[in-house]
Amino acid sequence: MRKFVYLALALVFVQLIACRKTDNSTTVKPGIALTYANDVMMDGAGAQLQRVYGIYALSRYLHVPYVHTPLKEIGYQGLAALEKNAGSPDAQDQYNRVFTIPSDIELPENTITRFMKEPSEADLERLKHEAEQKHEFYLVRIMLPYAVTDKNPEIYECLKQISPFQSARSSTFRIAIHVRRGEQFAIDSDRMLPNSYYVASTMKIVEVLKQLGIPFVCELYTEVPTKAFVVTPQSHGINGRISKPVLIDPKMNRIEDFDVIPNLKKCINLDPIETLKGMATADALIISRSSFSYFAALFNKGMVIYYPFWHQPLKEWLISDISGNLPSEQLLQQLKAWKAQTDQAPHQ
Repeated sequence: MRKFVYLALALVFVQLIACRKTDNSTTVKPGIALTYANDVMMDGAGAQLQRVYGIYALSRYLHVPYVHTPLKEIGYQGLAALEKNAGSPDAQDQYNRVFTIPSDIELPENTITRFMKEPSEADLERLKHEAEQKHEFYLVRIMLPYAVTDKNPEIYECLKQISPFQSARSSTFRIAIHVRRGEQFAIDSDRMLPNSYYVASTMKIVEVLKQLGIPFVCELYTEVPTKAFVVTPQSHGINGRISKPVLIDPKMNRIEDFDVIPNLKKCINLDPIETLKGMATADALIISRSSFSYFAALFNKGMVIYYPFWHQPLKEWLISDISGNLPSEQLLQQLKAWKAQTDQAPHQ
C-alpha cells in the first residue's frame, strides 16, 4: 500500500512538472524582445548605459518585452584610469550592481537571436511581423537605439520611474554642474564647452534663486589629473584614436574659473557612480555634450540645462546658448514651482 501511495505521488509530481514546462512554453507568444548587444561597442560607462536604458525605453515605446543584458566590459574608465594607463577589470561589475533592469520575460528555448546595429521603428515593426508570421520568437540584440530615441526623446520619460537613485527633499536648492573633460583634452576636443559657459548658466540660475529667497548650493562635478602626464595612441581607452602623444596638465582645467560661483562645493575626481547619483538627484543639472551627463539627466526630475548636441533634449529641458543665456520666463516659473512645492512638503 505504501509503495502504491509513493508511486501515485511520483506520478502527480511528474504531471506537475510537465504542466509547468507546458505553461512556460506557451507564456511567450511569437514576436520579439529587445536587449543590448553588449559585446560590440564597449566604450565608456555613460555611453553604454545610455544605450541599455535607451533600449529599455524603446521596448516600452513599441510595447514589446525587454530582456536585460548587463555590461560586459568598459573600455574607457575615466581620467584616473587614463592617468594610470590601466583600467579596473571589474569596473563593469560595479555598474551592473547598480544599473540592472528586471527582464520582462524568460526567453523560450527556441529563441532565435537577431542582431541589429541601429534599427529604425519600421525595421523593428517589420521584424516583429516576420516573427509573428513564422510563429517564432526573436531576441533582437541592438547596438544603438538612437534611430528612434533621438527622433522621439520623450520616450525616455519612463526612465524616471526606474531610477536607482532616490532624492531627499530639502529646503536647499542643489545645482549640479557637470564639466566633461578627461580624455577630451587629447581627443574630440571640439566637444568641450568652455568654463565660461558653465559659470554663466549657473549664475543665471543663482540670480533667480536669490530673487526668490531660495537657499542653494552649487556642486561642481569634474575630473582633474593629479599631475601632468602624456597620453599616447596606446593609452588606456584611446585605442589609436590620436596620431601622436598629447600632454594633459592639471592647469588645463582652470578650476579657479569656477571660484566666482557662490556656495560652491567642488566634487572633483569623485567615484563615477556617486557622481551620477549627485547629478541625477539635483534640483538643477547643467550637462555637458556627453553621454555621461545625458544619462544622468534622463533620471533627473528637476531642471535640466541643455546645450545642443547630437542627442536631443526632452521637452521640459531648458536650452542654453554658448553664453549661458536661458529662457528667463521658463526658468522663473520652474523655480517658483519648486519653491511652492518645497514650502508645502515635509523635509527629511
